[in-house]
Amino acid sequence: MGQLSNAMKHCLVIVSTCMAITSATTFAEPPPIMPPTPTNAVKPEVQTLASFKVERISAGVFKIGPILMNKTERSVTFPAAVNMNKGLLEYLLVYSSGKTHESLLRTSINPSDLHLALLLLGLEGTAKPISAQGAQEVPTGEAVGITLSVTQPDGRIVNISPEAWIVKKVGEASQSPGRIHFVFTGSQFSSGRFMAQADGSMISIYHDPAAIIDNASSGGESDEIWFVNEAAVPPVGTAVNVTINSVK
Repeated sequence: MGQLSNAMKHCLVIVSTCMAITSATTFAEPPPIMPPTPTNAVKPEVQTLASFKVERISAGVFKIGPILMNKTERSVTFPAAVNMNKGLLEYLLVYSSGKTHESLLRTSINPSDLHLALLLLGLEGTAKPISAQGAQEVPTGEAVGITLSVTQPDGRIVNISPEAWIVKKVGEASQSPGRIHFVFTGSQFSSGRFMAQADGSMISIYHDPAAIIDNASSGGESDEIWFVNEAAVPPVGTAVNVTINSVK
């Protein structure tokens, strides 16, 4: 898997520590059980990789839980489901016990596993996180592309941009949101808790420092303009594969 940068090693150790700290939260799926400390001295970053059970599938392809990571394509793919078919949105994706009342999609994959997979692709989180949810600052980080894949009744797989299932309302008028500029910010820590794991916030449309990926487009500071595109989104519960890839 190559050499990890010191910054990535540090992030992985922190994420591993947070998994132990947040194991008492009320998530439906508890974080992976940490293995016993080896009797011989092992570097912390090696212990971290073992803790998250990175499984090699083939050359350049790995699995972390249900997440498929392709280092050659610099992408991760994982299962999710349509969570809302109408209403006001703040998130594109949350954990299944997160803020599902305001998210287009939900998933049962562990937020910390997704964070780790993106770090292992070589993505770098922001050095200047936004100050609060709904902050006026524009989130910074590495640009990522997001594709939603849905299997049709005839077996065809259709790839859809998330913007196709979202509308932006300005006054009484609804319009296409255009291209939403998603960036990998990396989640933040608060009082020793890894916030994406604690809150279940994964991909945000409305600025959120707890989210792993945020919206750097105009309007990301508003929680009043993003809505489900009722004319386009499939029924609640429809299975969706989410692919996130680096675009640099």
